[in-house]
Amino acid sequence: MPGLDQNSTKILNLAVLQRMDPYIKEILITTAHVTFYELNVDLNQWRL
Repeated sequence: MPGLDQNSTKILNLAVLQRMDPYIKEILITTAHVTFYELNVDLNQWRL
């Protein structure tokens, strides 16, 4: 993110993730690209 230092970016990203899952406590590792999959327990299948 232009204009933000590494720590500010990490704090902002953590806040975004915590809106989706309030149990997230910290970001351990960062990467440029991520793919999110959700497990459908009833069908025992992953989906995008």
